[in-house]
Amino acid sequence: MKTTPTILFASILATVVAPLHAAQPEWRSWGGGDPSASARVADGAVPASTPSQTIINEIMQRQQQLQLELRELRDLVERQGYEIEMLRKANQDTYADTDRRLRALEQPPAPVLPQAEVPAAPVPPVVPPASAAPTAAPAGNEQAAYDQAFALLKEGKYEQSIKAFDAFVKAHPSSPYVPNAQYWSGEARYVQGDLKGAMQQFELVVKGAPAHPKVPDALLKIGYIFYDQKNFAKARETLNKVKEQFPGSQAASLANQRLKRMQQEGV
Repeated sequence: MKTTPTILFASILATVVAPLHAAQPEWRSWGGGDPSASARVADGAVPASTPSQTIINEIMQRQQQLQLELRELRDLVERQGYEIEMLRKANQDTYADTDRRLRALEQPPAPVLPQAEVPAAPVPPVVPPASAAPTAAPAGNEQAAYDQAFALLKEGKYEQSIKAFDAFVKAHPSSPYVPNAQYWSGEARYVQGDLKGAMQQFELVVKGAPAHPKVPDALLKIGYIFYDQKNFAKARETLNKVKEQFPGSQAASLANQRLKRMQQEGV
């Protein structure tokens, strides 16, 4: 009967130790991972993306979209700025032309020195022949036609101004206003996105009147059109020509700005 306490103690000890031995401490599972997940990686399966990776992908996509929208806005602002600059130049031409006409009207006639020693016989007024009277009409019609086309341009009626300028050149091919009409016709076409038509008009100015004041601006716009057409080699060549042939001009300054932009864009 003396063994009964021993047996009883052993039974109690087994009852207490067995659950403790069966319980796995938390640290034993650290680093163990999921056996099935390890098997999937070993088999070459792609693990599912984590929430942080999904957020990063969304941020990158949004950044690309914002960059695209920024480029579109920059092109829109540049186009509007170009149109404003065109109208500003048109107003400058108007003022210059008005000033030229006023100076011509205000120019006094050549003074006549009195001849006291020899009394001059009365000179009858010179009456121009009837055939000479209509000679001023074509000049007046010519000026009026150009002014009408120019007014349409300043009002933003580009399509109508193009037709008016083209009609003017056709009706008055020897007019000194022909290079101006061709230039502004090219500007109106460029604003409307007709790059091919604008290029033709600007080339007419450069080749047809190489000494005309509009040549620097026409050559600059040819460089712009090459840029818009993504012909960057011709654009760079033309813009450098503007800088070399017309140094110190506004056209040369604008050409230099576009060349710097091309350099920043890596084109």
